[in-house]
Amino acid sequence: MPINNLDQKLRKLIVGSFSSLARFSIRYPTRVMAIAGLVIMVAAPGTLWLKLRTDGHALVRDNAPEVIYDRAIRDQFGIEDQIVVLIKSHHSNGIFNPGTLQLVRELTTEFALLRGINPSNVMSLATEPSFRMRPGTLIHQTLLEPTLRTAAELDEFRDDLSRIELYTGTFVSADGKSTVILIGIRSGADRTAGCT
Repeated sequence: MPINNLDQKLRKLIVGSFSSLARFSIRYPTRVMAIAGLVIMVAAPGTLWLKLRTDGHALVRDNAPEVIYDRAIRDQFGIEDQIVVLIKSHHSNGIFNPGTLQLVRELTTEFALLRGINPSNVMSLATEPSFRMRPGTLIHQTLLEPTLRTAAELDEFRDDLSRIELYTGTFVSADGKSTVILIGIRSGADRTAGCT
């Protein structure tokens, strides 16, 4: 039997099954709700044993050669997994408004203070260097330094980002409506501790 015919028959069978289920649900709503409630009650106790694991290694045995090699490389070079915090602005200027940029600055500071987080592995627009120096020093200001409030300062910031180019698509979305904060997490660390 040609693959196309088999594919069409399988598709008809799946669509027919869902159509039958929909017709049965409309014809016998009380039975369907009772069955759904029973399934939920049977499954509910199992949720007590569920464990949130955001580490990719959760899918592979701890003693797998690939995991052991990956762990050795991470330990040798200090590589950490990244949690991405997305900040999406609904402001007409996207992220280029004082409120959103202040939020990025504050969240970056808060994340750096979390227990178990290495502050040097929290990265955002508030931690990345700009072209300008801090007054009277040879230390670069960060992109969000000093606090950006006026339209001229925000335009200058937007211009800096477009000149650097590296941050478009990494820290700032191409449309300028979103930005991210990257948080480095040690392999094996409790990733849910900071989420509560």
